[in-house]
Amino acid sequence: MKKFGLVLSGGGARGLAHIGILKVLEENGLYPDFITGASMGAIIGAIYVSGRTVSEMEDFVNNFVFGDVLDKKYPLYKLNLIEGKSRTSFMKYISIGVSLNSLVKKSFLDPGRKIQYLFKQLTGDKTFEETKTPFACTAVDILTGRVAVLDKGKLYLAMRASMSIPLVFEPVHYDNMLLVDGGVLSNAPVCVARKMGAEVVIAVDVNPPVKKKNEEELKGAFHMMWRISEITLDGIYRRELKEADYVVPAHVHLDTLDFSHNMEAVKIGEEAMRSNIKHIKELLEE
Repeated sequence: MKKFGLVLSGGGARGLAHIGILKVLEENGLYPDFITGASMGAIIGAIYVSGRTVSEMEDFVNNFVFGDVLDKKYPLYKLNLIEGKSRTSFMKYISIGVSLNSLVKKSFLDPGRKIQYLFKQLTGDKTFEETKTPFACTAVDILTGRVAVLDKGKLYLAMRASMSIPLVFEPVHYDNMLLVDGGVLSNAPVCVARKMGAEVVIAVDVNPPVKKKNEEELKGAFHMMWRISEITLDGIYRRELKEADYVVPAHVHLDTLDFSHNMEAVKIGEEAMRSNIKHIKELLEE
């Protein structure tokens, strides 16, 4: 059987579908020879290669409360409380006054300290060198404007860097770089999996394509710039996916920070992989 790399895309809460992907792969006796990821894909991938079982991961996300890992002194915690009541898109909240006023003083809505500590616990403070499966994840160095491939040192630090959504979480100082979310330039690091030695690369796409919007929704500079950013990031992401040998469509229709339907996202991953496992087996056995 060919050596294969599994690419876990970023997508915030949508990325929890990766747990279901891993579950079905294991049920069919398939274990990736290499794993790469960005943002939530990096988080799930790092936890998995650190030795956590799929069952443990399911138990954790089933009881996960996003507000518990946010700093109560920062705006994102307050926004999360509002979002928890109304379920309105998070993107609408970051445009309201409290967020904009906060960003005048600081370049982020949460410092990410509690999340980083959680990552350290979940991975047992392990390093890349201690993982059961070769793993790498991406982030973006905003000093040089280039993709940073993280594959050495502490897993939890790399996870924290890879999920640092710009303006939402504080950028991470890491090895003379200032890192933000890998999804900015490499949300599906297919090329990284190939460089690691994968003969076949299977990518998991958890993000629905960009939806059409009405002109009325794009009033004002902030909404216009957000829309342009959304289109740009999706375009880069889709080009990366085309480089994979096989793409598993596990589209989850959740907002990036909506962690109120976690097990539904996991289930979508399971169903997507069950629908594609036959083709993947055939591809690996060719």
